[in-house]
Amino acid sequence: MNRLSQIFGAAIIIAIAVVFIVQFRPSTGPVQSAGSTCAVEVRGSCISSIDFNASKNLLAMRSVDENRLRAMGYRRLTAEGLYERWLLNEDAKRLGISVSDDELTNELVAGRVHVSLPADKIRQVGYALSLREDLTRYLDVRNRQTKKFDSKQYEKQIRNITKMSPTDFRDYQRKELIAARMRELIRARVRVGENEAFEQFSREKSTRTLAYVRFDRRFYSDLIVDTSEKAIQAWADNNKEELDKAWEGRKAQYQPECRVARVLVVEVKPEEAEQGPEAGKAAAKARIEGAVQRLKKGESFADVARSASDDPSAARGGELGCVAKGRLSKPVEDKLFEMKAGDVSDLIETEDGFHVIKLEQIAKDAEAETIGRQETARDFYIAHESERLAAEAAKQVLAAAAGGKSLEDALAAYMAQLTPANSKEKASAKEGAAAPGAKAGGGAAAAKQDGNKDAGAKEGGQAEAGEARAPYTIATHPNRPTVETSLPFNVSGSPIADAKDSTEAARIAFQLDKPGDLPKDVVALANGYAVIQLKEKTSASQEQWDKDREFYTSAMRAAKQNDALIGYVRRLKSTIGSEVKYDQNLLKESKPAEDGSGEPPLPLEDEGE
Repeated sequence: MNRLSQIFGAAIIIAIAVVFIVQFRPSTGPVQSAGSTCAVEVRGSCISSIDFNASKNLLAMRSVDENRLRAMGYRRLTAEGLYERWLLNEDAKRLGISVSDDELTNELVAGRVHVSLPADKIRQVGYALSLREDLTRYLDVRNRQTKKFDSKQYEKQIRNITKMSPTDFRDYQRKELIAARMRELIRARVRVGENEAFEQFSREKSTRTLAYVRFDRRFYSDLIVDTSEKAIQAWADNNKEELDKAWEGRKAQYQPECRVARVLVVEVKPEEAEQGPEAGKAAAKARIEGAVQRLKKGESFADVARSASDDPSAARGGELGCVAKGRLSKPVEDKLFEMKAGDVSDLIETEDGFHVIKLEQIAKDAEAETIGRQETARDFYIAHESERLAAEAAKQVLAAAAGGKSLEDALAAYMAQLTPANSKEKASAKEGAAAPGAKAGGGAAAAKQDGNKDAGAKEGGQAEAGEARAPYTIATHPNRPTVETSLPFNVSGSPIADAKDSTEAARIAFQLDKPGDLPKDVVALANGYAVIQLKEKTSASQEQWDKDREFYTSAMRAAKQNDALIGYVRRLKSTIGSEVKYDQNLLKESKPAEDGSGEPPLPLEDEGE
């Protein structure tokens, strides 16, 4: 009985195929080649605009968002997919791979149609376009009542969607099916052994946790570098050639005129802005008005800026250097260049908050050059010295920890011998150095340590509007070295956010054997260096592997298959398909309609299963 059913079923399929081929023989329907142009030309071969439009429409079938399609550049993706289809078809000829009429008919009778995308976009773009990874779409080619193949329904679908005749569509799909076979062949050659999969699983699922200390150049430039004129001049004398080159690059920033100024900035704080834009501005304005009252009572602009300003220049007493036009925001610059030497401005409102500026000197020509050279020497000296001190500190702490001290004790010993360069801060900062693990903004206690009884610091480090904030010390500087702990990470993780190489710390950590181990060298950061120490180590368990084996192996195989396809197509491009030309008119994305809807949607029927 089963044998009879098989024979009967085969006869039905053959009958459908015969009807299908006969009904859609070349004489049926108009062949739309008269208005065809070459969408893509490769080594003298022409990929027609008819194929291009058919592919474009099939790719966009499930998308109703034309703006998203334009942003995706799906016209170019369509053309590049057809180019790669040509490459795969050419290579199929070399390998003797073809598609028979029966195989093609079976695909079309099932309503299964194939399209092409660039190999390196299949997973990402295919997902966005609701395409299967084998790049197939399903058309509803069945009769709604009988649920069997219906040649009229089939013809309606392909004419509405692709604008092709059945003959053209059949030829188009033959090329697509050959390309699909080539992709299958390339992917099928990829093997993933269980040992290989487990090794990769173990690398990705095993984690490490680090203890680490940052040595930030900003901490050293603000507090530790000796910025006396004598120190700067000594360094400049030893680096004259470097500074001369640097001055030539900076000269335009100072000449013919620059203005020596200081600034006091109070920004709108995020927590205040949450109460509404006006509330945030009002709070910022109240704070800067309080600072202005201190100026009116006789405090120096530098002291007020140092304790009340939110600008990075606060550490330098608000010093901006000698400023030329084009370096400040327009409202601040406009005010600065209408002031006279010695003037202090009224409040200047900007997008970020409020500014008050003091113009100390107007320098021109030779005087501007003298100031410019001095500032260049100062900037380069501080950059070099803070870099040197940060590197030396990191290596000193690493050596102490490698010698047997805990990372905490090694850091404490280093911080205890650290002395700020500014003599006025030495006593208070030295006191604060005994607590290297203290948090920034030490509140009332920190203010008392600093001997600043008028600091006005409240619990939590907040000051009343306009009142003095305690100057940064070794204990309170926000970038001071402290022992920190990373979150658990795998071998491709980024445990230290500002590392120059985001994965270097992870790579080094996975080379360490047991908790407490240290590497031989420090890790470079964007603003300094870090000492790292392995704190915790966890390995992927056999239980995890047994649970995820099938899923993980399958996912890894799919990823390797995708990489293999991308590599194969890249080689084809370099050997047989480097001479490619696109019709730029076809690649232009349509402009949105006035109502923002873009092109009208295609008259589509629902897809089949």
